[in-house]
Amino acid sequence: MDEGANAAAEAAPAAGPRLVAFLRGQQAAAAAMTGDRHTALARLRETETALSRADNRRDAVGGYDTAAYHFHEGHVRWHLGDQDGSITSLRRSNQARSPLERQGRVHCLGVIAERQLRMRHVETACATWHTFLDEHEAVSSARGDQHVKTLLKALPAHRRVTGVRDLEDRARHVAALKTA
Repeated sequence: MDEGANAAAEAAPAAGPRLVAFLRGQQAAAAAMTGDRHTALARLRETETALSRADNRRDAVGGYDTAAYHFHEGHVRWHLGDQDGSITSLRRSNQARSPLERQGRVHCLGVIAERQLRMRHVETACATWHTFLDEHEAVSSARGDQHVKTLLKALPAHRRVTGVRDLEDRARHVAALKTA
């Protein structure tokens, strides 16, 4: 498992429940990335338990919340092979996300679209990419810009699918606006 996530978790034994949830979520994601299913799922349960103990106040470390939990859950599911469950969790993340968290929403949409494309759900990915571009046009986000680059690299392989060329043209237009 990721040594950084473990070290941070051990350094904050008396942390508040939101910080504990954040740290356990990081540990869950790291364990899933290394294929340690048992630890990943155990840490994810600990994340959910810690988050359920938190009150409605926002603590430090970004105020770990339900949206962040579902985002971590989406990564755990993806790395453990549950692709559909990952998409569901990421959608839940954006449903739980405050409308004011526009950069997080854009990033989450980019992750969803990239995963849908990797799953070869091209038409569904195109619809998600369009939603992503709608949001990204109004937000300054380095992660969003990176998602556009990923999109533009991935689309040429799918040009035979209806709508892909239009999406590619739109993505190039949005990218040009961002650099102008």
